[in-house]
Amino acid sequence: MRGEKLSDAIVYDKLKLLKRDFFGYIERNTAKVDTNLPVFYGYVISAVDASFPNISDEVYDEFIDSITFKVLDVSSSSGDAEYIRKVIANAIRFKKKKDAEMGVNIVVGLKLVKVGDYVHALDYLKKYIALDAKIGAAVAYCYYALSLREFKTDDTSSRNYRPGEMELLARETLLNLTRLRPPVNSLPQLKVDDPAFLEKTFWQMVFIGLEWFPSEKWFIDVGLRNAVFTGNADMRKRLLEIGSERFYSDIHFLREMFYYNLENRDAGGAAGVVNQLIKQYPDELEPVYLGLKLSLLAMKKNSFLSFRKLAVTKGMPPYILELLDFVFDLLNNETQEASARIADIEAEYPHLRYYTTILKYIASEVSSGNDVRIKKAKKALLDSVDQFCLDELNRKK
Repeated sequence: MRGEKLSDAIVYDKLKLLKRDFFGYIERNTAKVDTNLPVFYGYVISAVDASFPNISDEVYDEFIDSITFKVLDVSSSSGDAEYIRKVIANAIRFKKKKDAEMGVNIVVGLKLVKVGDYVHALDYLKKYIALDAKIGAAVAYCYYALSLREFKTDDTSSRNYRPGEMELLARETLLNLTRLRPPVNSLPQLKVDDPAFLEKTFWQMVFIGLEWFPSEKWFIDVGLRNAVFTGNADMRKRLLEIGSERFYSDIHFLREMFYYNLENRDAGGAAGVVNQLIKQYPDELEPVYLGLKLSLLAMKKNSFLSFRKLAVTKGMPPYILELLDFVFDLLNNETQEASARIADIEAEYPHLRYYTTILKYIASEVSSGNDVRIKKAKKALLDSVDQFCLDELNRKK
């Protein structure tokens, strides 16, 4: 493979295959790997260098981190501090980036969380809580799990209940996360072979955070982002219900509920959210735009014209309305009217020609007569215009 240039997608797929081969080898030869760590890591590095001489240092180090987690995950010695030290030393020795220790510390810490060694897991993870919400949640979970072992004299339901030291540290960690607001699912080290334990600790601390600090919106916000990322529809629905109940006047959660209803083809629910938004935010243009968007998707002309009239009275930029008129005509198969509208937009707003050129191409696909191409073109049209309009409305704020 040396000298051969491969696309990023092909490299990624081939790396996944190599990783899978090594995972299988580790599972079949656990004792052999444990007793010959330098030889094993040398074999890993030789295989990567021979097959992927041009991969970035970041991808190279990520590969070593994933192998390290697997080694620890299947080894019967993973509870031995001296063994862990040897694994770390071998992994770091072959990594390329200056922060090589960070990645290894995270995978070691996550492994210790998985096996329930919370005391030692904290040693590896607590300095990285600002990097990702899941690491922060894992740290809070370690403190919380340790708090359950503390001797307590008062019932938690009692007015005189006083949390112990570990529970206070768990609470402090969660409050720090609401202040730091770290991203979620941002680190490659979180993509472990079996992420179920990490998801479990994350969700448990999100709901404990909502119990301890019911006015903190961040727990719902980060939970929603993770639910979307992982495709967890049940958790997304549950958080939206909590958010819309506790923060019923917050535009963020109402917006999330609107899009959730759209995705689930609940036009009535989406319409209810639009009406609520318009009442609560009479001076905002976004609720009116969402009404226009819903009318477009439902192809209801009277509703579209009604929201359009409201948008004019509220001062929505004319070019946004004309773009939406173009989309409505096109989706109604009124191709001549749509062509005339896009030509008018080009003439009146020459700075938008970069975008109208793309829209004219999509319009030709919508009218192509090929069902597959038409379906793809309509989705591209709606997604593109939606993003453009939202960006423009945000810029006008």
